[in-house]
Amino acid sequence: MTLIEISRRYGKRPFVLFADNFHFVPSMTPLYSSFSAHLGRCSVIASSLALIVSSATAQTITKAPSPPPTPSISAPVEAAPLGDTVLATGPLGTSVQVYDILSEIQRAPEQVRQNLLARPDAVAQLVNNLLVRRILAKEAQRDGLAKDPVVNATIAIATDRALSDARLARMDAQNAPNDAQLDSYAQSFYKANPAKFDVPAQARVRHILMANSGPDSLAKAKAVLDQLKSGASFEEMAKTHSIDSANSNKGGEIGFFSAGQMVRPFEEAVNKLVKPGDLSEPVETQFGYHIIQLEERREKGRQSYEEVRPQLLAEARTTVLNEARVQKVQALSKDMTIDKAAIESFVKTQTQTQAR
Repeated sequence: MTLIEISRRYGKRPFVLFADNFHFVPSMTPLYSSFSAHLGRCSVIASSLALIVSSATAQTITKAPSPPPTPSISAPVEAAPLGDTVLATGPLGTSVQVYDILSEIQRAPEQVRQNLLARPDAVAQLVNNLLVRRILAKEAQRDGLAKDPVVNATIAIATDRALSDARLARMDAQNAPNDAQLDSYAQSFYKANPAKFDVPAQARVRHILMANSGPDSLAKAKAVLDQLKSGASFEEMAKTHSIDSANSNKGGEIGFFSAGQMVRPFEEAVNKLVKPGDLSEPVETQFGYHIIQLEERREKGRQSYEEVRPQLLAEARTTVLNEARVQKVQALSKDMTIDKAAIESFVKTQTQTQAR
């Protein structure tokens, strides 16, 4: 665990219908996010894709929350000119085409898709996994497994999911609000909820984290501090000596944080720093010894509309599209009949079967 992971705070998250069953939208409170967590929200992507990209994590502290995802299924990937190009072949007449790759990654965030398609090794791994699965499917058909009622229902549900996702994507495109509508909604929300944009006093610091691996660890930290006091560059010393891989390559830059977001010894040391450039003595925490440099302080205040506008516009779009989906569900529900007696009978039968 890195220092940035010490205290991640998440607000309550409203759910949005249909996107991966329940799609969580981050609240307007600052979030500390990672690439892998972002990918986790797209868990419906085949496990092969998750295996390729989940290891590439990147930790950042943001001044404002990232724009929330819209409730829509990721827009279908634009068909490639050579979409029917065969990328691999196998037994039983199997093959994998470019279209298969585009289909497999369409639920991933746009940045994930771009990163994956720029890596031949990642695409090759995905092609391999898709081909293995396709060969296994052909073998299942050959062996008559598709005749199994549960397997047949699984195939039907998978088809329903793909087609319903395409329908929802088209609905989102048709119901997408224009910029003027979004801005009006965002401004109304900002004016009606001013307290949501109050921010506490914050500090921005750099740190050098050194391992507490023995009796001489404190002496090593003090030696580094002496070099800093003699004029050594904090950024360069962090790159050389810090074991916090999340920010050492950024010169130890942690970013802004407020009270309660760091472990107590670290926070107490920061509170003693007065002027930008001030250095702390080595501070011991469960992570090791920290040398901290104050970069900047911000007094508590309220974010301006322009500061939060991008996030509010994204949330406004989410709300508008979700309302359209709710209306669609309500309209469909009028012609639906749920047989409660049949459901109760089924549950009773299952319960009796499990009790045997």
